[in-house]
Parts: sequence; structure tokens; C-alpha cells
Amino acid sequence: MKSKRILLSAITISVAFLIVFLIYNSFSSVLTVTDFTVTEKGYSNDNNEAWIKGFNPNAPVGHQEEIKVIVREPMVMNLIQKDKTYFVRYTIKRNGLIYLSHIETIEDHK
Repeated sequence: MKSKRILLSAITISVAFLIVFLIYNSFSSVLTVTDFTVTEKGYSNDNNEAWIKGFNPNAPVGHQEEIKVIVREPMVMNLIQKDKTYFVRYTIKRNGLIYLSHIETIEDHK
């Protein structure tokens, strides 16, 4: 009886820890809003993931870091043009991956 109670307590604690860990990793992210000039666009080798690369044109020269942003929507990917500047929102997940949340042309934003 006592061993069943200890086992049940250990399982309960383990499940609670796992749930907290998954929630923390799933919802930990940073939202960034910026202008973004697209320098490259493409697909992963297996064509399962679309991405764009670019930088913030308003950052000081020498600090314009190029980043890779994953585009989840194929229709959005078709509308994005290389060497064009957009107003974007993207989310940086805890695992370091960056996902596009919203994109619009600068003209539409003003």
C-alpha cells in the first residue's frame, strides 16, 4: 500500500513537471516588429519549409544582421519579393527558430 502511494506520488510529480516544462518551452517567445529587407528566399531541401533571409535596413551600418525567418503560409511566400522592404512581425521561439507572424508592404503600413 505504501509503495503504491509512493509510486503514484512520483508519477504525479513527473507528469506535473513535464507539463510545466512543455508549457514553458511552447509559450516562451519574443515578438519583434521591424522593417525588413528581403535578400533571399527559398525552401528547405525537402520543400517542407519556406524561408526568407533579410535584415533591418534601419539598423546602423555594420550592425545589420541577416536573419532567416520561416514562412508558414505558402500563399504569403509567393507574394514576397526579393530586394523589397516590408513591415514585418516575427516571433523568436525559445529554441532559436524565427517564424513570420505578419508581413505587409511599407506602402500598406503608412
